[in-house]
Amino acid sequence: MHSDDLTPPATVTHTLAAGQCLSLQLRRGDRLWLAQGHLQARPPAQWLGERLWQPVAVWAEGHQDRVQDAGEWQWQALSAATLRLQRRPGLGARLVAWGAAWAKGVRARWPGRPARAPSPPGTWPR
Repeated sequence: MHSDDLTPPATVTHTLAAGQCLSLQLRRGDRLWLAQGHLQARPPAQWLGERLWQPVAVWAEGHQDRVQDAGEWQWQALSAATLRLQRRPGLGARLVAWGAAWAKGVRARWPGRPARAPSPPGTWPR
């Protein structure tokens, strides 16, 4: 069993008609993939000096992104679009997967103790 088998990422597909909007709370590490269409993407607003600024980008078909800024993301479909979201597993699931992978690696490096030869008669056991 591979450690990734313990925490399969949840993939959600969102289909948007032209002009439709979508707003989602995303965590850092989530992955986005635009399977078809064009979207106008707005990541979470950020402070720039004393002003609140929200960048805008146009995504074309095939665009992939890993979320760096957690918060509320917004999209507006410029044409019919399909957006796929792959959620990053929670901390507990990642720790369990890491522990399983670590234990597997330890067992692979050290499968067991080698057999010891018996102590000769009249000596202390080793």
